[in-house]
Amino acid sequence: MGRHHRYGSVRKNVKRVTFPRIYVDRESDYASIKLLPGVEARSYVKEGFAFCEDKKGRIIEVQILNLSQLKKESTASAA
Repeated sequence: MGRHHRYGSVRKNVKRVTFPRIYVDRESDYASIKLLPGVEARSYVKEGFAFCEDKKGRIIEVQILNLSQLKKESTASAA
C-alpha cells in the first residue's frame, strides 16, 4: 500500500524496470535488445535479425544473429 507525500504518492518495494535492455553473447555470436516487457508469442527472421512480438503484435525484442558477420560487413562498406 502506498503513502502520500507532498510530491505525490510513494510506493513501497516497487522495482523499476528500464528498457531497452541489451545483452551480448560473443561466444554464441548473438545480441539481443529487449524493448518492452512481455512474453513472446511469435517471432520471425528477416535479413539476419529476429523480431519477437507479443500477443498484440508489438515488437518486444530484436535479436541480432551472426553478430561478428554484421561487424565485418559494416567495416567493409565504410572502406
